[in-house]
Amino acid sequence: MQRDRAQTEQRLIEAVGLMIAEEGYDKIGINRVAARAGVNKILIYRYFGGLQGLLDAYLQHLQLNLTSSAIDMERLHNATLEEIFEYCADYFIDEYRRFRRDTRAQELLKAALLSKDYPANVFAEREQHLGAIIKQISDLIQAPYGLAFATFMHSAMITLTVFKQQHKKPFGLDLDDDAAWGQIEAVIRHIFRGSYAFMKKQLPDLTTMPHLTESDLSSTDGNPA
Repeated sequence: MQRDRAQTEQRLIEAVGLMIAEEGYDKIGINRVAARAGVNKILIYRYFGGLQGLLDAYLQHLQLNLTSSAIDMERLHNATLEEIFEYCADYFIDEYRRFRRDTRAQELLKAALLSKDYPANVFAEREQHLGAIIKQISDLIQAPYGLAFATFMHSAMITLTVFKQQHKKPFGLDLDDDAAWGQIEAVIRHIFRGSYAFMKKQLPDLTTMPHLTESDLSSTDGNPA
């Protein structure tokens, strides 16, 4: 009996994910989810307390897949200023490549931006973790505007990703074309390299760069929050 319940719960959670990916978050309804999972809707109330409980269970399940890739802080600790900026550019580009491939995460993001009834922000824990990493890197290279820089870049990429999902073409740029994203990624690298050039002037003597202590490294061990 317990195994049957666990299997039914899993089917319902998977049905929510499929519907979000194929139809969007705003199309979710208790009757439609039950039909998609092939179960009686009464079980949604019995096992989850209702649709909101099922959505909460799905979001908790999805949270495991929204964590960021690990950042090798020890490698940055021993890197030059140029290597730090190149590493950050690679990481940033890779993160948003992953995000563009995740239709469900995009739908949830759109819902978070546009829906009044959207549940607690499933991206909050991820952003908190990344914010702590960004602050440590900013302190490492003596860049007091690191969080503002990351916020600006993040917001720009989120906007472009939502535009892509809606098949918009800002300034005529076709975001459904991989070549367009190749150009955007090239611009991102130019921005990071320009920031490196600016910081190099601010830190002409790279030997004065502070280093992370062992306690700093242990507080950010590279594991997603």
